[in-house]
Amino acid sequence: MAEKKEKKNRVVEAMSHEWKYENLILVILALFALELGVLLLTKHLTIASTTPILGEYWKVFAWVLVGIGAFSIILAASSFYRPSFAEIKHITGLKRKEFFVNIAVVLIFSAILAFLFVGYDALIELFINGVIKR
Repeated sequence: MAEKKEKKNRVVEAMSHEWKYENLILVILALFALELGVLLLTKHLTIASTTPILGEYWKVFAWVLVGIGAFSIILAASSFYRPSFAEIKHITGLKRKEFFVNIAVVLIFSAILAFLFVGYDALIELFINGVIKR
């Protein structure tokens, strides 16, 4: 008996397929929606009051645009961060001794740099005030 191939719905197949530039297009559209919403809220762009539905509820429409834009940017950025979550689970913390050694190294290095810059500043001041002659 020949097995019957299950036909896939083309719309579902297109929606589940990952396209090359879909995140870029989503970010561009999200920025456009976000900017349009902000322009409406700051009244740099207006909707005529005679416009059906939108004319009366322009603030709601503007906030919906801002919300859709922000959500879309988060959605587009999430594809870059999703693989990171699996890697974060593999991270282990430092032992107590290693932790304090690292803190000491950072503090000593910061102090050395601070003294170095204070010394350079003092030399520059001496040159400016003419104490050191060339």
